[in-house]
Amino acid sequence: MSDTYYLIIEVMNIVTQVIWFVILCLLFHHFFRLKFRSDSRWMTFFPGVLWFAAKQITDALLVVNLITPAESMKSLFKQLLIYGFLLMSSFLLYQGSKKQIFLINVLFAAVSETGRFLSFSLSALWNILYDILYRWYERNYLMVAAEDYMFLLGYLTIFQQILYMVIFLGVVYGTSRYMCRIFKSRELPLHRTEYLFLLFPCASSFLLCTLLRVIMFTFTNENVMPKTLFEAFPLLIGIVPILLVICLFSMLYSMKLYQEMLALNAERNRRAVLEKQVVSMEEHARELERIYSGVRSMKHDMKNQLAVLENLMGLSGDREELSDYLGQLSRTLGKLDIPFQTGSTVVDSLLFMKYHEACEKFSRIRFEAEDLIIPKDCGIQPTDLCIILGNALDNAIEACEKQEADAGGKGRFIRLYSGCRQGMLLLTVENSFNGGLRLLQGNMFPATTKPDGEAHGIGLHNIRAAAERYRGGVSWEADKNRFTVTVLLYT
Repeated sequence: MSDTYYLIIEVMNIVTQVIWFVILCLLFHHFFRLKFRSDSRWMTFFPGVLWFAAKQITDALLVVNLITPAESMKSLFKQLLIYGFLLMSSFLLYQGSKKQIFLINVLFAAVSETGRFLSFSLSALWNILYDILYRWYERNYLMVAAEDYMFLLGYLTIFQQILYMVIFLGVVYGTSRYMCRIFKSRELPLHRTEYLFLLFPCASSFLLCTLLRVIMFTFTNENVMPKTLFEAFPLLIGIVPILLVICLFSMLYSMKLYQEMLALNAERNRRAVLEKQVVSMEEHARELERIYSGVRSMKHDMKNQLAVLENLMGLSGDREELSDYLGQLSRTLGKLDIPFQTGSTVVDSLLFMKYHEACEKFSRIRFEAEDLIIPKDCGIQPTDLCIILGNALDNAIEACEKQEADAGGKGRFIRLYSGCRQGMLLLTVENSFNGGLRLLQGNMFPATTKPDGEAHGIGLHNIRAAAERYRGGVSWEADKNRFTVTVLLYT
């Protein structure tokens, strides 16, 4: 029975370790990408195998009995060494934000230690069960032989270890699955406030487990065998598990609140997009009204214009005056024409509106859109095209405003062009700017320079949201005094 018992315990320990590192690999794979590329899915488990090997070596070199305070400190050093190696290997093997890597490592360590001590806290209940069985055996209530009694204790111990394993893996797996379910995106926008909001519950839980590891075994005096914390202070039998459960739920609840905050921020951005669309539609309506008013005015004056033309044609020697008059009439009619022919009337109107907006702000600016062609069968909704090009042009006009005019404003330009190939539509918007960008750590786009950062600076994020609806993406590039935004859409 003794050999079988130790074999079963060893097998359960190995199974627990393997499942533990598999959960780790899947959790990290959800949030990070390996720095080296490989087509094999098995490479997902390479960091976990590396950490598992390091953990086995550490377990073999640092054997802890947990019967003295010195052994408790050795156990603490051992755990810090194991999780420290995990953190170091994560920085070396995974790409992404350093804040996010550190946070996920601390979270995994805190959840693992919380699950471990939560399962261990049940030992006090098992000790009560063992005491009852021992008293029943002494009083011959069980009516079994000594060998059968030892078999019974062995099976109970195996069941106890299985229960420990189920609770530990259940806590680690449940928390990891919850995180992967609520955080669909691999990238977490972690500014300082959000980062500390998520980090503090994890760090507090880990430190509580560290404290328990140090004081779990204690001595009442030098001549007495060491006792567990629960044996020395029975009141802690109920307090410690409650504290651990509170720590676990504080981590889960902080993640839930953070996800709700992200959803609220996304909803606010969507509302800003809708408001911007309403403003653009109003501006577009005013522009159409202006054109219609011009056409109506021209129609009203057409009889007078024809009468003047007839009079000028009837007069001899007034060819020059007639030519000037016709040129003025042509220029007046030209103001009503839309100079852009992209293949989409909605995009043409948007460009016309933004072109007049730029011309009103700058005395001289190059606005080029001859190479912007929108195929009629591209499958991109006109509203999404307006969101992409409208936000890009708003950012471009704002950048030109901040640019100091050189050579009479000749340095200002806005250029749009596109390319369509193999089911992909590539939109590019270039503009001049003053060369200054404000980049924040953890942000993929330059930050706004406006004082009201909450209400502004979401143009590129809106473009990205529209592009993702067509399985596309957004990239930007700043080269000296030229800023380029490229949007890829799958049609």
